[in-house]
Amino acid sequence: MRSEPASQAQAQAQARATAQERLRERTREILERPRAAPHPEAAAREKAVVHECRYLMRLLSTRRRSAGEMRQRLEQRAVPAAIAHEAMARIDRAGLVDDAAFAREWVTQRRDLRALSDEALRRELRAREVGDAHIDKALAIGGPGDEEQRCRELVRTRLRPEQHRLDDDPDGAHRRRMARRLDALLTRRGYPGDLAVRVISSELRDATTQ
Repeated sequence: MRSEPASQAQAQAQARATAQERLRERTREILERPRAAPHPEAAAREKAVVHECRYLMRLLSTRRRSAGEMRQRLEQRAVPAAIAHEAMARIDRAGLVDDAAFAREWVTQRRDLRALSDEALRRELRAREVGDAHIDKALAIGGPGDEEQRCRELVRTRLRPEQHRLDDDPDGAHRRRMARRLDALLTRRGYPGDLAVRVISSELRDATTQ
């Protein structure tokens, strides 16, 4: 006659075996169940989203871009709002949207290449829908003294080729023309009027007294 513990162990083992068999049977049913074809509208929507994601990836392969800049490009392509939103969400989830890094890179490059003022850089970044918090942090690299130095160097690069004409300018006519040209240049680059006047006056004075 079997002992009570042995009978319980055998019953538990049988129950586990039965449960495992049921699980295997259920798994087979799920795997062998005919799969419904994807809904045509859902398939078309997914294809459109993937197409726009690939377009955004091509844009990002040339240079870093702000989220707002990419949204603007999708709007220009007349992409439906729902498709554009999903494509941007996927690009964001992939870690490819970083407006803070974009703002820093934009400020550094535009300062180096065009000697733009902070105000001009702010306008450019706002046009690309970068938030003010990111812009402020990017512009904080440097400071007021740094902006004035960029302004002075820009003026000096324009004065150097004119040095011989400034030296031979008895009535000051060329000096006045240069002052007007420099003022127009600094205005286009976004420098404040008081800073422009101060820098142009001092740099012209230094150039004509050398």
